[in-house]
Amino acid sequence: MKQHSNTKTKLSLISANKTNDDIYSHTDLSDLVLSLQTNGQLEPIVLNKDNVILSGHRRYYSMKQLDWTECDVRYIDVENDVVALIEFNRHRIKSVNDILNESRYLEKEFKKLIGRGRTATKQREGKKMLTIIEVSNKLGLSTTQLKKIKSISNYEPSLINEIDNGEVSVNQAYQIVRQKYITKTNDDDKEIFNRKLTQLLKKYSPSQDDIKDVMSRIYPFSVSNIENGEDKRDELVSHLDNLKKLDEREIVQYRKYREIQSLDVNQQLVDKLKQELWTPQDIFNKEQTINEIKNIKPVIEVSNGDEFDIFRMKIHSMEWVRSPGRLITLLVRNESDSKLLGVLTIASDMLSVENRDSYIGWGERERLRGLKHLAVVSSCVATQPLGFNFLGSKLLATLSTSKIVRDLWKEKYGDTLVGLTTTSLFGQFSMYNSTRVWKSLGETKGTVLLKPDDNYYDYWKDWIKENYVEEYEHATSKSSPKQNVLGLIFKYLGIDKKRYMSEHRKGLYFADIYKNGREFLCDEISEDDLIVNDRFDSDLLDWWQTKAIKRYTKLYDENRLDENILWYDDLNENTVKSWFKARGIEELV
Repeated sequence: MKQHSNTKTKLSLISANKTNDDIYSHTDLSDLVLSLQTNGQLEPIVLNKDNVILSGHRRYYSMKQLDWTECDVRYIDVENDVVALIEFNRHRIKSVNDILNESRYLEKEFKKLIGRGRTATKQREGKKMLTIIEVSNKLGLSTTQLKKIKSISNYEPSLINEIDNGEVSVNQAYQIVRQKYITKTNDDDKEIFNRKLTQLLKKYSPSQDDIKDVMSRIYPFSVSNIENGEDKRDELVSHLDNLKKLDEREIVQYRKYREIQSLDVNQQLVDKLKQELWTPQDIFNKEQTINEIKNIKPVIEVSNGDEFDIFRMKIHSMEWVRSPGRLITLLVRNESDSKLLGVLTIASDMLSVENRDSYIGWGERERLRGLKHLAVVSSCVATQPLGFNFLGSKLLATLSTSKIVRDLWKEKYGDTLVGLTTTSLFGQFSMYNSTRVWKSLGETKGTVLLKPDDNYYDYWKDWIKENYVEEYEHATSKSSPKQNVLGLIFKYLGIDKKRYMSEHRKGLYFADIYKNGREFLCDEISEDDLIVNDRFDSDLLDWWQTKAIKRYTKLYDENRLDENILWYDDLNENTVKSWFKARGIEELV
């Protein structure tokens, strides 16, 4: 696809694409008309060389309603107009009728390409191109889901309208069709099957375990007598397909929404704790606020149970997932008024991280021995507005390496903390940059499987645990147990892992608490020889307060102060639904 730069053209020269009207049902344009009146044209209409629209029909019709005479356009060269048109509508909110129409047109186009005998079309990565797979990939659906929709349309088309009207789901409609038409097996076919299977069993005399093994690979649901197993698998795939449409930040927002919805604690306690957040008395009183920053003196306390969980969930954009292994949960308060400044969690470090391991320079034996002397700062979050206006996150990042934290770890687990690891939330833009105690080690590398919601994951995890005991135990005994279990789920449900892999890149940071800590971790010196780095014993509070005052003064002078408290009290379901629908996602919430 070759693209050209944006330009302007007259509306009278543009033509609607007839195929668009054949495929897609008409939608209300009032919101778009209002948007164009208020904000102007934000996105160009995409045209082919003949001035026929490939993307932007709703904008085009709205502009005509407004009597506009010209608009911004972008020309592109495409191999196939129909395929391009549907591709541009990938994230559009569609009815099932729309999807059916798309599939019919795509099938025609792919069959034309295959019919011309083109090797590049017939073969993809050495494999024969199958029309149904190509169509489902273009539509962003699983092949199974597309087959269900087509079966419903073939046997009882009236059910399609009932789906679009919200009267039944796709799965419910498919079950109706399946029971009425599909499961009626021809008696002759059944007799042939029984005869051939009997011949095979007599010829090879397999054990019951061998039969079970084969059945588990071909029909995994039949072995465990799982009810509606195929439908449950399809629900998982559909859920993963929806999650796949989100970018990394949208995933974080979605996980937070789910977490808030599942929180089940005393609301009076929640309301009480909200009042304990540190805030300046009057953020727009410059002299008073600077004095408040100077008077902050953080104290760290261990906290377990509901109080910590509520604080961690309510002030952090990331969901709260307790780490397996060692863990200490800490609240950071202001000494004079006990107001909360933030929360920290220190946990067992990651078993294997390429950049960290290269930096330390240890071998496998030294790593297994030395990991008990490392930990990861898995949560490091300041309350708001402390974080934004006063670099509160840098204060928390510094405190996570402090002597009191190291002493608490030693007291609980008996091991001296020689170094700490942490990662940024998104890429290498991080609160850990430009601190005196954290060193950047670049980015973590690798890919991860997209994790479904807990209700899906737990269901299939329990199924794997029951039916594939040895593999489950092996998976959970290694690093990244959830990822390993997900791999087993995908394997036995026949789900292509490549479709749900994403790059996992985050900024990686390391705190060298001792000058010769790496020599100790590499088993070159004893613990008695460790020498604390000077910067860890210096007054880091003065360092932070100087930066905080500078940051506050700059925001004050630029009129950019944010006085809002961040407290995830309630993410309204309708608001979140609307937010996702704007991204073409219908079924996550």
